[in-house]
Amino acid sequence: MKIVYLPVMLALLFTTTTSYGQSDPCGVISSLTGCADEIKPDSWPGVEQQSPNVHFVSLDDAISHYRRLAQQGDWPRLKGRFLLKEGKQHKQVSRIRERLRILGDYHSDSPLENPNLFDPCLTSAVEAFQRRHGLKIDGIVGPETRRALNVTPRERWHQLLVNKQRELADITVEDQDFIEINIPDYSLRYFRGDELLAEMRVIVGRKDRPTPIINSTMSAVEFNPDWNVPRSIALEDILPKLQHEREQFDRLGVKLVKGWHQEPNVVPVEQLELARFYQGDLGLQYRFWQPPGQSNPLGQMKFVFPNNFSVYMHGTPVKHLFDETQRTFSSGCIRVEHPRLLADLLFERQVKDEQFSIDEELAEEASSVSNLSGEVAFFTRYRTAWLDRDTGILNFRADVYKRDRNELAMPTLSEHREKDENSLTN
Repeated sequence: MKIVYLPVMLALLFTTTTSYGQSDPCGVISSLTGCADEIKPDSWPGVEQQSPNVHFVSLDDAISHYRRLAQQGDWPRLKGRFLLKEGKQHKQVSRIRERLRILGDYHSDSPLENPNLFDPCLTSAVEAFQRRHGLKIDGIVGPETRRALNVTPRERWHQLLVNKQRELADITVEDQDFIEINIPDYSLRYFRGDELLAEMRVIVGRKDRPTPIINSTMSAVEFNPDWNVPRSIALEDILPKLQHEREQFDRLGVKLVKGWHQEPNVVPVEQLELARFYQGDLGLQYRFWQPPGQSNPLGQMKFVFPNNFSVYMHGTPVKHLFDETQRTFSSGCIRVEHPRLLADLLFERQVKDEQFSIDEELAEEASSVSNLSGEVAFFTRYRTAWLDRDTGILNFRADVYKRDRNELAMPTLSEHREKDENSLTN
């Protein structure tokens, strides 16, 4: 689905607003009591000129703030892949503290006896930064956290511009239920009007099989689904196992079937004819299929919404992957952490049927489909920067599909951005 970006975005590129959003209760950057000797000669020139902030009233506020930070130039890179954590002493600690102070995550202005000591206050600041950037929240500065700290104000400003453009182009609904997937955040949120009813982790498509942008409506839930293996997965992932790793193939629980029939015609894998594998007459094609069951990769529920990509949401028997920070493991479909909770919310909106029970549907061995009559909108978004709806805290995420840089390079946006960048130094 192609998104048309709105011209109103161009006005953002020339904004000179001075608002920084809500005030920071912990003071401003110019208050550096006890930290003077930790400022290095190559320190960022804007260190005493900006009010630290992570709370904003709108993305426009954040754009204005980061544009002003960008006017001060790029800051020195924090080098190395070593770990820094509470109790450690290192000359880089003072620079990390000051970086976090500038970004609004470090609030303390108390004098420091040893600026190079990683203290509990810095641990809290690192955790706050990690939370805002979708990183593992452990209070330890390692390669991933250091990489996020090294993103320059100019890069963040560009990131905010792209995401404001997406915000303007996104389809929205009012006064109804809707599900919103944010792909870079690996999250699902279920809203009823403006009220957030549920939030859960999701797994999205790999970089080479990305989850697409979709605007649709939930249409059905399939209980105990079987799995008609898509051609790409069959050829790239499963067939090689059959040919070279037979034991792994047998553990998958996948069957070879012939033709497309209501009752799958399972045949021995030795009968496979590659010339008819996912090609030729439909009645004579060979393909992979997996029956319902505990090992079925779709789990016990499949959530259907009309789209042009053959994408859907589903459960999964592989629960441990939800604990990963970056969750790009699927072939484009969306795996949800709590499918039963999602089903409960969806069927709350249906006309009551005394004979219908989710528990009874799940107890059956056979697949069954229940259509959804209620209007529950479904959206997948690609937001790498946004404000929390309740707190106004600014969040950033990694550009996992590299879409930010591509959209930033679009001729209309690139031309006006370059003009605005030239104004930073004039």
